[in-house]
Amino acid sequence: MVNIKLIILIAIFGLGIATIASAAQPIYKWKDDKGNIKYTQTKPPHGISYETINQRVSDSKPATERGNEQSQESSNITNAQDDIIAKQEAQKKNIEEQNKEIAKKNCTIAKNNMEVLENRTRVQIEENGERRMLTDTEREERLKQARENVKKYCEK
Repeated sequence: MVNIKLIILIAIFGLGIATIASAAQPIYKWKDDKGNIKYTQTKPPHGISYETINQRVSDSKPATERGNEQSQESSNITNAQDDIIAKQEAQKKNIEEQNKEIAKKNCTIAKNNMEVLENRTRVQIEENGERRMLTDTEREERLKQARENVKKYCEK
């Protein structure tokens, strides 16, 4: 019986410590690049506007004074992290744009291939520097592949 009371007392004490530790952290409200509202205990990526909506602390100093007490080293680390995150986000957007352009070009190529293979019974290709005509079987296989590519690159 004593062990159960001791365990309950330790659990309540631990919960109280965790509550106090989390209560001192600010909560940030911001919108991501898709317009979704986010609530986090870490600052959003550098360059994104945010609002501090909740900062509970137990001492009697105003919030502005508490914010100014943050060490310069901690501030520098946070700024460096924000810069890294901002660079990563910019790289991610750049890669997404490049992928969209590649998909657009692949769509155009696939549509052109499909049109030629559908409208011409005799299709000439170049392999290893030599020109030759596609057989009917080869033409059908390539037409099937072109249709798959149109679905893959054009219908997103």
